[in-house]
Amino acid sequence: MSSKGGVILLDFEGTYLFQEKLSEKATRIDLSHLKSTKYMCNRVTFGRVRNVVEKRPKLAFLSDSAYHHFTYLFLSMIDVPFELVVLDNHRDDMNRHSAFLTCDSWIKNSERLKNLRKVHIIKKKDELPDRVEHPVYLSIDKDVISDQFIELGWDQGQIDLDEFFTMVQHVCERFELLGADVCGEPRDPFQLNVSEQINLRLLEIILNSIERTFIETAFKLSSEALLSQRNSS
Repeated sequence: MSSKGGVILLDFEGTYLFQEKLSEKATRIDLSHLKSTKYMCNRVTFGRVRNVVEKRPKLAFLSDSAYHHFTYLFLSMIDVPFELVVLDNHRDDMNRHSAFLTCDSWIKNSERLKNLRKVHIIKKKDELPDRVEHPVYLSIDKDVISDQFIELGWDQGQIDLDEFFTMVQHVCERFELLGADVCGEPRDPFQLNVSEQINLRLLEIILNSIERTFIETAFKLSSEALLSQRNSS
């Protein structure tokens, strides 16, 4: 399925039907018919989601935090060495021996991917890396934000919205960004408007970064090609 502007909404619970402005900028994929996707997912169901997505998007929204394990889907599509930066109030790296991909162990599964070189799990600003050795994939769970600003129905972090966006911008501006995903939709419908505003701001920051990376890469490649042509002439 092709995506609108490289942005998709994996809608497992109909959450994004109530975020009209976000939906206008993305391709919504209705996955509410699938069973056994929340908290954990077996390989058969995971394969069905992958068949629908087909191509890795620039940015994906994953619904509730209980679906964070679907980040693994996008990581498995990356064909170059990369590092994973996760903004999350929970580590999600439990060492489970299970046939299921779960929302609290998906990072351990991801560490077995041949192209993943390093994982950075971040709860607050001073934990952000200053440098990386490879391009970065960014995975965001909005539960790092204090419940003073949005109530998600989970145990949440302590940072305010300004610090949250500063953290995202730090990653997007300093590193080469391969792609990103966002989860952490609220369970209280009265919080959906706040969540949509956060999502729209994240979309703007992340897409601008990916577009800048694309332009810089294209310029570098064209410059290298021109230099090679001159040296051979």
